[in-house]
Amino acid sequence: MDKSIVVGVILLTLLISISAFAGTLPEWGKWKKGELLIENHSFEEDQAAWGLEDGACCGRGGLYTMEIDKKNPQHGRQSLKVIGHKATGTDWHAKVRQKDMSMKAGETYTVIFWARAEKPRQVSLSVQMQHAPWTFYQGGVINLLGQEWEEYHITFNATHDVERDMWVGLAIAQSDTDFWIDNFRYFEGDPEDDLNRDTPFPVDAKEKLATRWGEIKADRF
Repeated sequence: MDKSIVVGVILLTLLISISAFAGTLPEWGKWKKGELLIENHSFEEDQAAWGLEDGACCGRGGLYTMEIDKKNPQHGRQSLKVIGHKATGTDWHAKVRQKDMSMKAGETYTVIFWARAEKPRQVSLSVQMQHAPWTFYQGGVINLLGQEWEEYHITFNATHDVERDMWVGLAIAQSDTDFWIDNFRYFEGDPEDDLNRDTPFPVDAKEKLATRWGEIKADRF
């Protein structure tokens, strides 16, 4: 075999190995505005990168499970169903979340996702340090409207530098109503900066957006 071909194959293999080792998320501080900072946003890799704190782990009394649902996805072939067995009435007693997330102080960030629920219910944004002292960075109440897929988002200004040391997700223990999420994105910028959006936001500001705005809450969970 030609030596140049051999060298090329070796280099290609090395690059693939390095890429796999580095993971799918962009290097700290090197991401572009609108670039996803979250893995498996459409749940096409089943539950990979996503975790559930169901409340039973810490004596809080809540009980939830989650599963992949292929019957009615909003995006791709499947979505994530969160099943409520027992609520506590306090949102942060259970969470569906992704750890090892990052943000830069002074920048704007957006969490945007599609959801539907068996009946109207609330969830809360949860952006928080993933270990003691559990510093709370951002929350916000979001009203899921019902059984049809709707898009929801909250945009906030980061007040801390965090390098792969916080989770981004939803606090859910205020209700035991089942709900689904899909196409869950977290990125630097405003909603219109989303590089992974299927349908662009309308240019005309008077045109109605298909997005439901979350009501920001400043209190700590």
